[in-house]
Amino acid sequence: MTDPTALSGPLYRSVVRPSTPLVVVGAVVAAVGVLVGLLVASMGGWSLALGALALVALVGLGWLIARGPVTVTVTRDEVRVGYPLASRTIRIGDVTDVGAGDHVGGVGYGWGLRWEGRGKWAYRVGGPMATLVHRGGRLGLSVADPHEFVEAVVDARQDIA
Repeated sequence: MTDPTALSGPLYRSVVRPSTPLVVVGAVVAAVGVLVGLLVASMGGWSLALGALALVALVGLGWLIARGPVTVTVTRDEVRVGYPLASRTIRIGDVTDVGAGDHVGGVGYGWGLRWEGRGKWAYRVGGPMATLVHRGGRLGLSVADPHEFVEAVVDARQDIA
């Protein structure tokens, strides 16, 4: 938690890294990527480029699974959600509700950036969840402390009331 009394500082900041099972899955995906890439590249010719592409893609996916954090920052003006290759910003004025826990009600649990149905998205890497309801839908977030997140969003919304 950062200093909420700072004039331009965030009210809340959370960086949640993937849970241990995701780290293991990511390592396995990366290892498979290395094996597949080397096997395909060993065929020679155009397979060398295809093998390199497979290696880079699968090792990158493995890294994303194992190390890709969800970063959530609440300021007086917006909620910023960061995830490798997919960030999102929601204005505080567009927030209609917020709650601790997973209330997205989508297709189920999983990891990463997930589409959970019409207007429902989730940034999941394990651990505690919070739900942000806004004019465009619902957003489920992995956060370090859901109750502090809710308090920060409610505090920011007080300024626009």
